[in-house]
Formats: sequence, structure tokens, C-alpha cells
Amino acid sequence: MTNPVEVWLWLLLVMKPYNSKTIEILEKYDYDATEAAKAIRDGDIQSMTDEEKHRAEVTRTADVQKIMDCCSQNGVRIIALDNEEYPEALKNIFNPPIVLFVAGNLENLNDKFAISVVGTRHATTYAYRVTDYIVSPLAKLGTVIVSGLAYGLDSAAHTSCLNSSGTTVGVCACGILVDYPAGSGALKRRIIDNGGAVISELLPFDKTSGEYFKYRNRIISGLSHGTLVVEAGEKSGCFLTAGHALEQGREVFAVPPHNVMDNSHNGTSSLIRDGAIPVFSYTDILYAFYKDGGLSKYFNFNE
Repeated sequence: MTNPVEVWLWLLLVMKPYNSKTIEILEKYDYDATEAAKAIRDGDIQSMTDEEKHRAEVTRTADVQKIMDCCSQNGVRIIALDNEEYPEALKNIFNPPIVLFVAGNLENLNDKFAISVVGTRHATTYAYRVTDYIVSPLAKLGTVIVSGLAYGLDSAAHTSCLNSSGTTVGVCACGILVDYPAGSGALKRRIIDNGGAVISELLPFDKTSGEYFKYRNRIISGLSHGTLVVEAGEKSGCFLTAGHALEQGREVFAVPPHNVMDNSHNGTSSLIRDGAIPVFSYTDILYAFYKDGGLSKYFNFNE
């Protein structure tokens, strides 16, 4: 394998996505994918499981080429961890994806302010209204909105951003060529056509699983400067995204409930009790970064 991308894909096929052991191996070899792959093939990595060792023995260049051909035919780019287009913010999280499959443009994430917006799939009318109320002005200012393409508030965040001529990034919970959520193709195309991107760390035709969502959420929070939880129940997966954001040293925001007795808001109430910044307007998000001088790189407030 002479093409660097081929080596990264070989590592992905052998070690599988979201395997933190892959990063540990790469660190040992100063992130030289070729050296890491050689060590794996030579049996020098003692921590590998029998399944991983077997995949290292049977995975061939033809398997890698098949993925590359599939991506090329479907307009999907393969961005490895050492690629200059790989989002800088994502490199700095625990266990970053070693490969991103990308449809669209990721360049905005390296030079623009980004906020993740997440929420329940079964949202109240209030939550939909407040999502648009907060996302729309952020998008008009040039903020990149990141979310997970799920039904409910994720899709609402993407749509509000697009309706305001903004840029948004959708992180798939499946392979990038899988129709999930069912019928989301039109939204994904609109995101791409408007200068944003749809991305995944999974192989192009990998289906989602319940277990994967907790791993996917580290990417959503990792791509942005902070995460806003609009509405969530006590057992919502949004807690995972907020938890990842805290672990990554990012800000966590939450929208206060419009009815403290409504269980659909128990999650956001809990986040606020635990220190999340309450958001009544998009300006609350901007101020959290402005007061520390963190916005001067992205916005000129003197204009």
C-alpha cells in the first residue's frame, strides 16, 4: 500500500471504528500510520484481540480498494487523521476518529465559530420554536451549526440553519451511504448543497446500532466550541453529548423549561442545576465566549 489513505483505511478495517486502542497504537509510533500498520502486521502489538489479529491477517489491499472505489463513485471523500482538512478541534478529543467519510465541505470548521445543537426526537412545540429562535440568528452571524441528523430537534436545528442561509454539519449515526434516519436524504443533500457537510466515522454501508450513538455523540460535541441542549428527558442521549462536551473542555448550554412540571424538560433542568449555562437568547451563547475573548478570532464586533 503506497497511498497513505490506503494505510489508514487498512487500519480502520482491522481495528474497526471508535476503537481507542487504535489511537494508543498510533501514539506509540508518533502517528505514523505506515509504521503502526507494520507493527500490527508483524504481531508487535500485544494488546490486540484474537479477532483484531485475524483481521490483520486476512485484510488485503483489494478490501481497501473496494471502499475507495465505493466512495469515489458516490462523491464521498476520505479524510484521515493526518490530513490538513481534518477538523483541528476534533483532533484534540479523546479517541478521535482515525478516518472521516465526508460528503460536502469541512473547511468551515477550522476557521468559523461552531455550536452543536441537540435535543429530543419527541419535542414539544415550545422546543421547536426556541430552536429556531436561537439557531437562526447564530446562523445569520456565520456560526456553523453541528447536529446529529436525527428526527426531532436535530433535524430542526439543521433546517433552521439552512433557512437562514447558514452552514451546518450533520454527523451520521451510520455509514454515510445508508438512508438513516429513513427519508433524510433530502436534508443531507440540502446541507451539502449549502456549503456544509455530512460526515461519518463508520464504513460507508455500516448500519447503526444502539451502542454506537454514545460514540457518535463525542464527534458532535468535539466539532464545536460548545453544545446547546434544547430539550431532553432524564434518560435522553443528549446527556451523552453534554457529558462528552464537558470531558472535552467545551461549554455546555441548556434551554430552561417553559413548564417546570413537564417531564420532557427534566433533562435540561438537571443540566442547569449541574452548571450548564442557561440560554434565553443566542446572545447568551455568544457572551459566554465573548467575555473570555474567544470570539475575536471569528467575529469583528467593531464593524
